[in-house]
Amino acid sequence: MAEMKVNFQNLKNSSLPTWLGLVFGSWVGLVWGSLISAPVGIGFGVLAGSAFGGFLAVPVWGTVWGLVGLGRQRENAIRQQGIKLLKEDDPLAQRVYALASQLGLKTRPWVGVMPHNNAYAIGAHADAALVVIGQPLIDSMNEAEVDAVIGHELGHIANNDMRRMGLARSFQNSLVWYLGFSQTVQSWGRWILTWLSELFVLRLSRSREYWADAIGAALTSKEHMIGALERLHHGPELSEFERSNARLMFRGVAGGSLLSTHPTLEERRAALQAEIYLKQIPLLKNHDGRPLQTPVSLPKAEDIAYAKSKAE
Repeated sequence: MAEMKVNFQNLKNSSLPTWLGLVFGSWVGLVWGSLISAPVGIGFGVLAGSAFGGFLAVPVWGTVWGLVGLGRQRENAIRQQGIKLLKEDDPLAQRVYALASQLGLKTRPWVGVMPHNNAYAIGAHADAALVVIGQPLIDSMNEAEVDAVIGHELGHIANNDMRRMGLARSFQNSLVWYLGFSQTVQSWGRWILTWLSELFVLRLSRSREYWADAIGAALTSKEHMIGALERLHHGPELSEFERSNARLMFRGVAGGSLLSTHPTLEERRAALQAEIYLKQIPLLKNHDGRPLQTPVSLPKAEDIAYAKSKAE
């Protein structure tokens, strides 16, 4: 079997622009909160001074707390979420490793199975990532659709989306926590900043799903990615666990509103069909300019758990 190989080196996966945006956004929020809450006639220097402590504290707290939390994610998930961790020689784990190689990842993520009809990836970086696939999803999808879901989750790893989202949530918590001690910013000002930051985090979450879909499609095909999305969309309602962790999930809260964690099925399908993001995924190419296809060593179909379930 041959599959396209993603040019990992040219993938725009740095989390630095996101971090800089979070720092700048926190500063704007602090200054705005001070301005709207200050008495009439107060000087700008006084306002800047009242927010100055947060200029340093919020970025430092947001960065440190975010990275510490991300560093513990993988072990905490295994311990608390009922995940069955697969051994390296498990056929499904081998499938994940093969697709990770096509994506250009140099390390093998941990692979686990959960009882929920969903999938997600967590970890501070590619060297400490965990890919979790739901057993109901494995049982209901065909091989290519499962591969598309795996590719989607590997896309989050390659794109550094776990770090982006972890830092965004940590910065939000740090900003709100700092403002809670502020004697300058009034309660309604803090409420507005809390909601504005929440809308930013949710918008970031929705945008990253499009890119992960595109990588899943690059590793399989856009038809298989669309098929996986449609099958999940028509599956059972989200469990309480899935809703509480919706930002991490392959399928999240997708109501088409600003409060949604994911784009709607129609939006994701349209983006894939038009190849809006797929065209921007860098692929390794032959000397003639065609995408490079390399042979992939995969487990035999009859040895793979989801293939067995289809045959039974």
